[in-house]
Formats: sequence, structure tokens, C-alpha cells
Amino acid sequence: MSDDQASPLTLSLSPPPPLPGEGAGGEASAGAAWWWPLVLAVALAACFHEVIAWMALQWWRDEYYGHGLLIPLISGYLLWRDRGRLAALPQRTDWRGLVVLSGALLLHGAAEALGVHFASGFALVVALWGVALWLWGPAVGRAVLFPLAFLLFMVPLSRILVEKLALPMQLFSARGAGALAGGVIGGVKVTGTSIATPDYTFSVAIPCSGLKSIISMSALGALFAYLVQGPPARRVLLFFASLPVALLANLIRIFATVVLGNTIGPAAAEGFFHTASGLVVFLLALAGLFAVGGLLGCHRMRDDI
Repeated sequence: MSDDQASPLTLSLSPPPPLPGEGAGGEASAGAAWWWPLVLAVALAACFHEVIAWMALQWWRDEYYGHGLLIPLISGYLLWRDRGRLAALPQRTDWRGLVVLSGALLLHGAAEALGVHFASGFALVVALWGVALWLWGPAVGRAVLFPLAFLLFMVPLSRILVEKLALPMQLFSARGAGALAGGVIGGVKVTGTSIATPDYTFSVAIPCSGLKSIISMSALGALFAYLVQGPPARRVLLFFASLPVALLANLIRIFATVVLGNTIGPAAAEGFFHTASGLVVFLLALAGLFAVGGLLGCHRMRDDI
């Protein structure tokens, strides 16, 4: 739908009437109270202000979640772009949303008591969807499910992921890149996370394990799978394919580093190429994601959003 046909979301989605005077069947009446969404937004911001501040700090400091700030911007854009379709959907109060919201607040309270910030971040996302379901009903709730669920990718999990996955991924990356390098230069020996060639030795540190690529590419893969046309099963497969694609791109990066270090010297491997290799990995992974989408027949953008 074109922009001149659609009205802004905030002016189109009618909130429920005042709770004491709600109409029969939960239908929004003409005298609906416009202040309800604002009141709930302020209440949620006050309730979750600590975890919001924590996430913002992690986006600034954590190298694994530098993309975190982009996630709510993308989610907001998806909702704004879909505002015409959302405005045309039937709207009514659905009290199941209040149950969802209550559960999210209970999870947030428990997470705050235990000091588990990421769980509070997840609770915030669930609370937002609960509010949408409560105020505007199941039709709108289904329509905003992905844009709001996409916000889960903004919640930093790096500490848990590094503790659980970093070493296995370091070992996998070292073995995979070592095998590739061995087919080109020979005399390659892999010991733990170290790749030794006749003239160069490279250690796969945690930042080179591929974990950062997987975290960012999982968000990109979910967005790409949502935006393209295709059967749901293939789009789900496309999302999961983003993980091995990210790993393969990282293996190519390490392989190129080892080959450069052995044939030209450490300065070539650890200088400009090392600095720019993060962008190389992203571009390789993005190209791989498009290639997988083409193989699955999911290469055209949807025209219904």
C-alpha cells in the first residue's frame, strides 16, 4: 500500500475504551480512551528502565552486539511500513494479552531479583507483544509478531555464549581453516586453537572463533527470511542456513589469514587485512545467504509488507 493511502499507526490503531466502560465483546467504542497506550508505554519504560540502560551500554561496549542499536530501528521501520495493513485489521480488546503481560512482568521481577539482565530483556519483548494483543486484539497481535519478536536479537547474550560456545568454535575454526590451508601450502599442523605453517603460526582467539559472525548473521538471516517470498518451511530453513553460512565465511577469513601470513609474512596477515577482514566476512556471509535463498527459491521480496 502506498504512503498516501496509509495513515500513521499511532493515528489508526484504536486503543480499547476505558476498562470500566468497555463495550460488549470487547469492541472498542467511539469514546475510546486514547491515553491508554501512552500510559502503558510510560509504565513499561519505568518498569524496564534498568534493563534498557543495560542493553544500551552493552551495545556501545560489547563487540558482539554493536549491531544491537539497529534492531529496534529495523523493528520500528517494519511496523511503520506495515501501518496501512495494521489499520485495516479488526481491532478489539483481548484479555489474553493482559495474561501475557502479567507473565512477562513476573519474569522480569524474578530476573531482576536474580540479576539476570538478559531474561529481563526477553521479558520486555514479551510485554510489548502482550500490550499489543491486549489493546488491539489477535489480528493485530499476529501481524506484529515478527517485528516485535525481532527485538529478541537486541538482547545481549555474549557472556553466556562465550562461556558455552567460544572454545568449541575456536577448535572447530582452527581445524576447518587448517584443513583448507593444508590443501594449498602443505605442512600445516593444528594443535588446539593454533594453526602452524612452515613460516607462520596463527592462534584462533575468541574474537576469531566465528561467534560474532553467528550472532549478527542470525539477526540478518531472520530479517531476510521474513522479507522474501516463499513457503514458510523454506524460509525457516533459510534462517537456519545463516548459521553455517556465517561459520563458512569465518573459516575463509582464517584460511586467507594463514595463507597470507605464510606466503607474504605476518605484516600482511595482521595488518590492514586483519582490520578489514570483519567486513570481508560480512560480505561473504551476505552473498552466501542470497545464494542459499536462490537455491531455495526465496529470492524475491514480498510485496504484502
